[in-house]
Amino acid sequence: MAYRKFYRQSKPTMRNIEVKFAGTCACCGGAIKAGELASFYPVGTIAGVKESKIAHIGGLDGNSAKCSGVIAGKIDQSLNDYAGDGLDSRYEDDCASRCGL
Repeated sequence: MAYRKFYRQSKPTMRNIEVKFAGTCACCGGAIKAGELASFYPVGTIAGVKESKIAHIGGLDGNSAKCSGVIAGKIDQSLNDYAGDGLDSRYEDDCASRCGL
């Protein structure tokens, strides 16, 4: 008896769900808590990714306010860590060492 293989006739599609378990956003890496609304991307919706992902609503489309806020917070933190107190004195010391003063 020969068995027929059944193939999916339609592509998997992204859908918005209420998250049962907490996870991280595929776009910004921020936390998605249980009970929040998120976009669910099943296998086959993101090219080259072999597992399902969740993201803030509109995150992978590029129009999510939550993802923008998380990414902006990460950028501000990294700039403040480097530029913090003493930036002027580090610059002056660097110039002095280069000029031999």
